[in-house]
Amino acid sequence: MNIKKNIMISLKLIVVGMIVFSVIYPLLLGSVGQIWRNKAKGSLIEYNGEVVGSTLIGQIFDESQYFRSRPSSISYNANKSSSANLAPNNPLLKERIKKDLIEINNRYGINKESIPADFVTESGSALDPHISPESAYIQVDAIAKATGLDKKTIEKLIQEHTQNNLFGIYGEKRVNVFKLNLSLKEVINK
Repeated sequence: MNIKKNIMISLKLIVVGMIVFSVIYPLLLGSVGQIWRNKAKGSLIEYNGEVVGSTLIGQIFDESQYFRSRPSSISYNANKSSSANLAPNNPLLKERIKKDLIEINNRYGINKESIPADFVTESGSALDPHISPESAYIQVDAIAKATGLDKKTIEKLIQEHTQNNLFGIYGEKRVNVFKLNLSLKEVINK
C-alpha cells in the first residue's frame, strides 16, 4: 500500500512539474520578453529601415570622421565573446598597447599620459560598445577637422550620449560609441 501511495505522489509531482516548467514558465518568460521587446531581441538598431547593429555590441570605426571604439581582440565578433585576457606584464599586450599609443598620438596628437586607460584596453568580453566620456572628448579635435563640424556641436553630441552610472553609484559614466556615431552621421548628412 505504501508503494502505491509513493507512485501516485511521484506521478502527481511529474504532472505538476511538466505543467509548471513546460507551460507556465515559458509563457511567463515570453510575456516578460514582450514587455521589454527591444532588449529581448538583442537591442537592435535600425538605420534607414535596416538593422545596422546592436546597442550591446561594439563595432570597429576606422574612418577618421567617426569616434574610435575600444580595442577588441575578437573584432567585436559576438560568436566568440571573450577577450585575449592578457596579463599586464604579457609582452603581447605591452606591444599592442605601445602600437595603439603611437597610432592614437599620430591620429589625435595626444601624448600617452593624457590617454584614458579604457581607450587602449579591451573589456572583459571584448564586445563592450562603450568608452569613457574622457575617451570621447580627446577625439573631438580630430573629428571636427575630418568633418568640418564645429567642436561645440560634437561636444554636445557626446553630452547627449553620456550615460550616468546606475543610481549614481554603480559603474562609471560611459558613452555608447555606436549610438554616438549614428548621431554624428545624422549631423554630417544634414
